[in-house]
Amino acid sequence: MPVAPSPLQVGEYVVRKYEPADAEALVIAVTKSCEHLRPWMPWIKFEPQTMTQREELIKTWNEAWEERTDFVVGIFLDDRVVGGTGIHLRGPVNTVEIGYWVHTDFTGRGIASQVSDALTLEAFQLWSEIDTVVIVHDESNIASGKVPARLGFEHVFTGQRKPEAPGESGVMYRWEKKRAK
Repeated sequence: MPVAPSPLQVGEYVVRKYEPADAEALVIAVTKSCEHLRPWMPWIKFEPQTMTQREELIKTWNEAWEERTDFVVGIFLDDRVVGGTGIHLRGPVNTVEIGYWVHTDFTGRGIASQVSDALTLEAFQLWSEIDTVVIVHDESNIASGKVPARLGFEHVFTGQRKPEAPGESGVMYRWEKKRAK
């Protein structure tokens, strides 16, 4: 995948790569949303992080971006972080995965659905070799499961996995959207 995604305008939101200057806004968003995210996000056990830790994390994400191995992006409303997402290069060949989280003050607005839809289209437009976009969530995370259903993804697999976050049941749902032929 030689091409990295460009910033996207999705309604009133901008979806783009995190920059070092975003560290403070990201610290604020994640810290405020910790309890909201704790049941579903395994990475929340490392929160809250300091500014220095967040700057290092952004540096790590941007190194992966430059190496074209992972594309972690933020969802911004002006200079405020309202969520995070990404196009993740994991799973079977010719497949990418989209993950997402939304700031507690911005839930219920369809942000995850709007952004996931835009990232799905972006993945298919940027990379001709990608034929499948995947969204995975625990069955207990009802809100997260509404996103792929709303976007016309097909539920293709239900399986057991070790719970990674406190609210997870250990039953994983996998949804896929195939490239239109």
